[in-house]
Amino acid sequence: MKLVTALVVLASSAEAFVPAVRNAVASTTALQSTLEKPQQLTRFDRIKARYKGPITTITPEIEAEVGFSYSSFEDAVAATTYSFNRNDVVKGTVVQYDKGGCIVDIGAKASAFLPFQEASLFQEQGVSIESLLSIDDEKEFEIISDEDENGQLLVSIRRIQYRQAWDDVVAMQQTDDVFEAECVSVNRGGAIFLVRGLRAFLPGSHLTGRLPDEDLVGQTLPLK
Repeated sequence: MKLVTALVVLASSAEAFVPAVRNAVASTTALQSTLEKPQQLTRFDRIKARYKGPITTITPEIEAEVGFSYSSFEDAVAATTYSFNRNDVVKGTVVQYDKGGCIVDIGAKASAFLPFQEASLFQEQGVSIESLLSIDDEKEFEIISDEDENGQLLVSIRRIQYRQAWDDVVAMQQTDDVFEAECVSVNRGGAIFLVRGLRAFLPGSHLTGRLPDEDLVGQTLPLK
């Protein structure tokens, strides 16, 4: 009887001990996850970390001489109200190439990002962002997104060029102008020409006796 009672007491103690151990393990795991989770850096912080140029140490004496400090600059930036909306067209400067595009300074709290596919209306195969834009290029950019968690916006050149190209094409149609365009590809029905960066189809019946073959690619023809 004493042996049975002892076993019951031991089993009850073990059952009470198991949840406590589980809670302790869970707390330790949660603490480790919190400690091991890396702090998310903003794009500016990542650019700053990769900067290899000269670094000037600003001492309190220099700040007193110029009458302005980094902390007061940060306060001024934080207090500034920016008004950038989707579809706005703003002026900006290309400041750095980045993976998949480039960084553009548009005067916002954080630099904007220009994706490679938005850098030009027409891009030849194998072209790079460096061949489309140069550092310090000043251009107009259209805002195509809202701010992300870091305050960054996406911008586009392609959409501005697209609207301008359509305006040019409509104007040429209204005035019945003759223009020259280059053939970029052919198919069974005709040929594709590049008109102000837009792909235009020329039916084979309008090729005046010619066949839409590969010899036509790269040639420039007068069109209307």
